[in-house]
Amino acid sequence: MQRGPETPQPELPEWARKMEQIPQVDPVAVLGIGPTAAYLLFDAVVGVRGAIAAAVIVGLVVYVVQRRLRPQITVVRWLMVFSVCFNVGFGVWGLIEADGKVYWARDFVDNYVLGGVFLLSVLVGRPIVSAVVRETFPAIRDQMPADHRVWIRLTIVWGLYIALSGVLRWWVLDQVSASTYAIIRLPLGWGLGAVLMLWTFSTVSRAMREVALERGRSEPGPTSGPDSGPDSGPESGDAGEVVADAEIAER
Repeated sequence: MQRGPETPQPELPEWARKMEQIPQVDPVAVLGIGPTAAYLLFDAVVGVRGAIAAAVIVGLVVYVVQRRLRPQITVVRWLMVFSVCFNVGFGVWGLIEADGKVYWARDFVDNYVLGGVFLLSVLVGRPIVSAVVRETFPAIRDQMPADHRVWIRLTIVWGLYIALSGVLRWWVLDQVSASTYAIIRLPLGWGLGAVLMLWTFSTVSRAMREVALERGRSEPGPTSGPDSGPDSGPESGDAGEVVADAEIAER
């Protein structure tokens, strides 16, 4: 039985094609707002000690859930361990002092340590952004080598940003109440962080296109023969398809 012609798919508009090129973050990572939400809720209901206890407990639950849902991640998990340790340690201290500012001091201490880890990873030749991006966005793993030079630049920029964010968090926490800080801590981190994330996407996408071009050039073309035409050669045919595929970072 002969099949009829397939209906052609409509071409996506320009804005939709650009949206497809942005890697989609793992939705499990959104659970990270849990401790802050728990603190604000319980602070309004039972007071600061209950708020700190709730934030610590929710932070532990989020870590367990993320680990169960994404058992394959390694580097990202270790970064989460840092956060959990600071969450518990400063949580106990905050409960003893009954002071929300003591608890939230974990933010800038966490930033200082993580910023140092990022910069140290460059010095030892293992830029950590390479592992973080390749774990968070699996599609990039097959398109970008782990030792590409772009990871060094990204790790240095992110390390400096994280460390300097710690300075800003320390100053803000000193100026406002613990409850106010809890409200603004996420927008405070997401502001410049969102801009930096877009720059990271753009930089990685450009690097992926360069890698695709290099791989396309290195692929052997069709052998010369009587059937070879003027379009035959290593830079025709599949090379264009490789570049097109690299421009779409599917999750």
